[in-house]
Amino acid sequence: MAAIVVSVAASGSAFAPSQHTFSFDALSAPVPAGREHSYIVNARVRPVLLFWIGRDNIGGARLTWRQGVDGRRAFEFLIGSDPARAPRRINRWGFIVEELDADNAEVLGVMSESNEQTIEEAKARTARENGDVSAFKALRTSITGNRAVSGTMTVLAPAELTYRDLDALLALIPSEAPGVRTLELPPGTEKGFLVAMDSLMRAGIAPCRSADDGGTKGKSTIPYVYNRTLYDLSLLSCDYEPQLRTKTGTFADVVDGQFQLRNRTTNDETKFRVSYGISGELHGVPVRAVFRPRWWMEIELLLEPGKGT
Repeated sequence: MAAIVVSVAASGSAFAPSQHTFSFDALSAPVPAGREHSYIVNARVRPVLLFWIGRDNIGGARLTWRQGVDGRRAFEFLIGSDPARAPRRINRWGFIVEELDADNAEVLGVMSESNEQTIEEAKARTARENGDVSAFKALRTSITGNRAVSGTMTVLAPAELTYRDLDALLALIPSEAPGVRTLELPPGTEKGFLVAMDSLMRAGIAPCRSADDGGTKGKSTIPYVYNRTLYDLSLLSCDYEPQLRTKTGTFADVVDGQFQLRNRTTNDETKFRVSYGISGELHGVPVRAVFRPRWWMEIELLLEPGKGT
């Protein structure tokens, strides 16, 4: 497993870490990018139960697949709002990378701290946030065989950093989290959400494309681990679309899948929808995704044609 941690010298900044830090160069060098696609982010909020209010192109996202010559793989996902375009100049973003080989994995996740349960709480938090500092929750997990060692930490960063400043944020994350915990993984557990999602989409291509089964053969479940917690990722149903038209283009040969996450500890369930290509250059690539991180908020990702490799 290639190391994704590099040593840097401490600076005089108030945010300078005292340990080894991450950098995007270190993440990129060991496992070169094979494919990369960009997305626009649309959002809708529901101030009352009866109707939604939407705004398009409030941010961006990037999904990257990496493949090393020695068989190592990596999946990366970056998403964030752009305060120049988002309502109330909201600046929320996150990044996750999963680097793995046959037996081991390294997972790094970081996202803006945000636990608002209502739109009123979100408005109040935005209004009172300190203008100089933003708090992020960071996760480090190392998996060897069936053992996952994870730790979390809070990282303070300059408030002006956006999802376009990923490398600056990564440089602030210590290489070791305090208070790590160990979890023994059941056989067959995938080593992260992104790799589990990739496996489930690919496994569903053939049965979901069949026109005579109503999508029922696409049903399947894959367990995965994230932050010391086991989840079940399920494909509940799927439909084949010869053409899918979105606000950014028209895509041929698409499977529209309904997915569900279940937290094995709390039994909480989250449903979301992903439409992905099943042929050509977009084989296994999401072209549209819709999910609701809160009951009052819906996020839509749309693939930007011509901005992929």
